[in-house]
Parts: sequence; structure tokens; C-alpha cells
Amino acid sequence: MLFLGGMCLIAASVATGEADISLVVVIPVISGTGGVFLLGMLLIVAGLVLSFAFMAMGRDGWANHQEPGRANESGLHHAGGEKREVKYGGVVLIGPVPIAFGSNKKIAVTMLVVGIIIAIVTLTLILSAFD
Repeated sequence: MLFLGGMCLIAASVATGEADISLVVVIPVISGTGGVFLLGMLLIVAGLVLSFAFMAMGRDGWANHQEPGRANESGLHHAGGEKREVKYGGVVLIGPVPIAFGSNKKIAVTMLVVGIIIAIVTLTLILSAFD
């Protein structure tokens, strides 16, 4: 939610003229000077940091604090519990090119679709800035 909120604030700062979007080779570059842009960047960074922290805690810290009989995040289970499968996925944008990954094909395809949508929206915003 922090990441999406940051993206919305950056989009708002571009729309109001506080930030500019430019294209360097194929990599979009956003720069701004306003408070809305700064808050958007801070939310994005906080979202990324917290995401990695929660993933690390879920793998080691929280997994050991599950109720007896319930599966932990690693997919292992305590006595009397059933196994829980952990699914994950993500997308990396290198310029406008999305690279998707996931624990199974369905998640990887979903991440690829999300990446394509993000690339199209980003390119649309960049091209509309030149009008």
C-alpha cells in the first residue's frame, strides 16, 4: 500500500507540474522539487524496505511463532498440522521491458501482465509529457 500510495503521489506531482518525466535511452527518469514528489519517493522507499523486512521476518522470525498444528511460512508444519504451500512472484522492469518470476506458472504470468500494464502506463505518462 505504501508503494502504491507513493506512485499515486508521484503521478499527482507530475500532473501538477512539480515533477518531470524524461526518457534516458529506454529508462524513464522522474525528477521533482515539490513536497508531494518527496513524500511519494519516501513512501516508495518505505514500502520497499518494509516489504523486504517482512519477508525476512516471515521466513525466520514469524515462522517460529505459529500456533501449534499450523504450518509456518516455510511450508513445514508442526505436529498434527497440515502443510501450507508458500507462493510468491514479482516483476522487474528494466526500462520498458518487464521480467517476471514466480513460484508457479500462474503467478509468473500474472506478474508479467502486471509488468506490461505498468510499462504501458509509464510510457503513456512519458509520451504525454512531451505533448
